[in-house]
Amino acid sequence: MNYGLPIEEYDRNLTFGYYGGKFLPFHMGHLSCIIKAASLVDVLFVVVGYDEAYEQDLCLNSNFKWVSPRLRERWVTKATKDMPNVRVLSHYERRSDGYMTDPLVKQANEELLQKLGGKLDYVFSSEADYEDYFNMYFPDSEHILFDRLSTQYPISATEIRDKGVYSYWEMLPPAVRESYVKRICLCGVESTGKSTMAKLLAAHFQTNLVEEYGRAFYDNINGCFDIDMPEDFHQIAFGHSYAILQAVPTANKVLFIDTEETYTQFFRLKSIGEKSAVLSEMIKSRVNQIDTYIYLEPHNEYEMDGTRLPVSQKQRLQDNEQLKSLFNEYGISLHIVDENSRSRRLEKCITIVYDSLRHVI
Repeated sequence: MNYGLPIEEYDRNLTFGYYGGKFLPFHMGHLSCIIKAASLVDVLFVVVGYDEAYEQDLCLNSNFKWVSPRLRERWVTKATKDMPNVRVLSHYERRSDGYMTDPLVKQANEELLQKLGGKLDYVFSSEADYEDYFNMYFPDSEHILFDRLSTQYPISATEIRDKGVYSYWEMLPPAVRESYVKRICLCGVESTGKSTMAKLLAAHFQTNLVEEYGRAFYDNINGCFDIDMPEDFHQIAFGHSYAILQAVPTANKVLFIDTEETYTQFFRLKSIGEKSAVLSEMIKSRVNQIDTYIYLEPHNEYEMDGTRLPVSQKQRLQDNEQLKSLFNEYGISLHIVDENSRSRRLEKCITIVYDSLRHVI
């Protein structure tokens, strides 16, 4: 449960309300109901009811992957963080065809009422069909019905599960969207067009871009070739991860990331001749939760932009194979972009991103 008084310490003269649901997923229709309900009572309990076996079966063969009640409670908690009279918790809610007569359903509701302090003045829902259910299990509470279809958000979780979260992106609260932002990383050795491609893709998909952190790190120092330190690579990886976290909440379905910690490990290996155990752990634990790695083969001419050392074509190709080998060593699958022309490279990258968005999540 989110922060607040222990339930037993509430003044019993206050008015208490209950709004529950599976929130599978939590959407703006739910949030709209919560805001209205919270304005009608002193304390509103929002309960994430769960029956994992039932829910997993519900999500089977849909376009929505089941998520834990813990994550759903986290969504609701974050979405209501500025509503001090809203308390959020999870509770096992047995699902049964005979829910009006099933003793286990009765027991679950009795336990819920006790958990909520034994006094509920109002129960809120957007389903008229719940009237008999609430009369049976919460006879001392008044049922207040919200008309879901007349609101700004005429949506149901069933519709979202049927078509997928990306089809109803604007119907998801920001707290939920964060969980579904596809993180797409552009990879490759130096001067393959990663940064340019990342910017083009971000513009095409109208979303955020996390630029290469190492470049900014060394720009701030005004050099790197003969003054880099072993600890630089950890600071670069940590800074890059933080930049990703900052960019996710406002991303539009996808977030483009220019390089990641495998690339940082590669440069550390080239610079000081050894890998970092810290970086290896970050890579293996998938700390940045990257969904798709797009690897650009080095078909561009090597550009001397003032930040790069001269490198022969032979050395460039060796570096390319070494970097791909490092990704393979860490078990990372790459989408290879081997086209020569810039337009065809862009087209292939766009196709890879759309394919990623079609994947059920």
